[in-house]
Amino acid sequence: MSDYWFRPKEKGIGAGVPTNWKGWALFLGYVVAILAIPSGFVLAVGHEATVVERFMALVVISVPFLYLAWKKTEGGWRWRRGDEDFDDQTGR
Repeated sequence: MSDYWFRPKEKGIGAGVPTNWKGWALFLGYVVAILAIPSGFVLAVGHEATVVERFMALVVISVPFLYLAWKKTEGGWRWRRGDEDFDDQTGR
């Protein structure tokens, strides 16, 4: 039995609220990593990051977060329309 960390969004596509401590820890780590980008550049390189460097750092941080959230969401990511799910293959 798989251990899911996130509940799927009720509307739209993606992960919703974390359902256990692992999901909350991943989300908190993601937020801390984003907030640490400016000071991380100063410590690592010795100067403030440019806009392009900050954007690239954000992408590098976001890709693994989104991958884990996708893999650990109960029912996967697909388009949902509230009470009724919408499946592109069947048109319903």
